[in-house]
Amino acid sequence: MKRIIAIFTLFLAFSFNANAQEAKTFSTPNTNEKSVKEIIIEDINLMSKSVKMEEGLKMDLVNLLQMRKDDVNNSKTQEEKQAVFERYTLKLLSAFNEEQIEALKRNKELYSRLTQFSSK
Repeated sequence: MKRIIAIFTLFLAFSFNANAQEAKTFSTPNTNEKSVKEIIIEDINLMSKSVKMEEGLKMDLVNLLQMRKDDVNNSKTQEEKQAVFERYTLKLLSAFNEEQIEALKRNKELYSRLTQFSSK
């Protein structure tokens, strides 16, 4: 009986050890798809071509848009997502003066992408 328990214990010890040494592979995201942050940075760079802004403001806007995306994704209902999006849009627009907002409105596609909620 002692030998059976000893053999069983050694068997378990070696099987755990063998599993610990196996290489684990993780799936990597598709490199062709752009990350959310890369898309936000592209939008900010496109915005900075028509709206004059400092580097500090650019980084603040990247963080704000990233937080907006995260909060919208974490919201449960469609109405809640819409409300969160609108709240962050007001914060986004409050970072600009009237001249900058008018310059941003001239780029209709970018302005609508930044200020209009879509349920995609």
